[in-house]
Amino acid sequence: MLIDGYVRVSTLEQAREGYSIGAQTERLKAYCAARGWTLRSIHTDPGHSGAKLDRPGLQTLISDVRAGRCNGVLVYKLDRLSRSQKDTLYLIEDIFLANGVSFISINENFDTSTAFGRAMIGILSVFAQLEREQIRERTMMGAAERAKSGLWHGGGWEPIGYDYIPERDELQVNEYEAMQVREVYDCYLNRRMSLYKITQHMTGQGYRHKNGGWDHASTVRNVLKNNLYAGIISWGGHDYPGQHMPLIDREVFDKVQNKLELQGTQSRKQPEPGASFFTATALLSGILFCGRCGGRYYGSGQYRGSKKLPNSQRQYIRVYACYSRTKTKKSMIKDPTCKNDYWRVEILDAYVMEQIRRLAADDDFFRSISKPAPVLPDEDKRQALRQRIDSLDQQLARLLDLYQLDSAPLEQISQRIETLTAEKRELQDSLEAIKPPPPRTDPLQLRRIAQNASQVLESGDLDEKRALIQSLIRRITLTGPEIEITWNL
Repeated sequence: MLIDGYVRVSTLEQAREGYSIGAQTERLKAYCAARGWTLRSIHTDPGHSGAKLDRPGLQTLISDVRAGRCNGVLVYKLDRLSRSQKDTLYLIEDIFLANGVSFISINENFDTSTAFGRAMIGILSVFAQLEREQIRERTMMGAAERAKSGLWHGGGWEPIGYDYIPERDELQVNEYEAMQVREVYDCYLNRRMSLYKITQHMTGQGYRHKNGGWDHASTVRNVLKNNLYAGIISWGGHDYPGQHMPLIDREVFDKVQNKLELQGTQSRKQPEPGASFFTATALLSGILFCGRCGGRYYGSGQYRGSKKLPNSQRQYIRVYACYSRTKTKKSMIKDPTCKNDYWRVEILDAYVMEQIRRLAADDDFFRSISKPAPVLPDEDKRQALRQRIDSLDQQLARLLDLYQLDSAPLEQISQRIETLTAEKRELQDSLEAIKPPPPRTDPLQLRRIAQNASQVLESGDLDEKRALIQSLIRRITLTGPEIEITWNL
């Protein structure tokens, strides 16, 4: 019998009690050896809760089961697989048994090849679910009491801008991260940047924090909406004064919330028929390009039906259209003869989102797009300009040294400084005119973003969806019925 093992530990306490990854692995090996089974692979999930199924080791196990790489799945204890009754039964019945794979648990001494084993799994899963709910109830009660006392209730990652000090049970300001938080608020409120522009700005500045970078608009949004930064602890729908030091003035925080709410209301507002439908609300705006004239596509709309009927009785269709074809903005026309196809908004949006989901799930597709980055001539030009500017700065510094040492006539030095300064200004103008390429994303990071994108694609607002898509995709080129996606690699 060809066996795949699965081991999991979520807490240090479990490891101390004999549930460590190593201890579970040894038990699986010994069990297989005693029965003459071949242990093909062991899938591990250290530090992952059994309450969810999105564990990397478990997902690899599921893939191997579906691919027919094993005949059985072995765990040391049932709750290592899952602490949810529903999830346990789903894995056993819909994944393992559906693919002809037996499930064996050592501790409970049963397997699914027998009717008794299948019955016992349902019974034991009930108790595992009960245990999980009791733990959750105790945790929730403790967190509520902490919030009432003005203490951070923990859970998940430490908030950006603070470090949690367990010895003192307090949040301590992390000055470097706090500076980043304040800059995010300033960019949004005073510099009027969009969430996506803020991600670009923060990434371009090279800012990092304990939880990663500023790659996603959702990270920016979460920081802007977290009243922890205004000195507030929230729990169970109630707000309490926090014991920690605020990073943002309460008045500033309230202004940001008003602006977020106003923008959210505007983005949800349905346009009237005949209005410029997608000027500011198209999901794919900014990354759609015409493959025939090189111009941009934008969100628009068309009426379908007899022109003799009033607009209210005709069908209004949302479309993406090439500026060159519609000629709605003279500055955007690249070729007035362009006749590139219109695209139904719902069709193109759905296609792009499906490609993102495919990126997360399809190994062959992922490998096909993970290609070396092309050489960008603009970047070579930018590098040459930066080097020349550095050289001019060095020359100017030497001239200033000569002036201070009276080593050359003042008129000669002044004239040379003026010439070099003028050249530097021209080079700086040229450098600013060359738009830098968007920050490149590591292929594996790109895939991780896609794998965590489902929630945003299903329930995120327009800004969140657009920011997610633009973090993954650099441009989409439309040529007739053909769609070419250039990923952010």
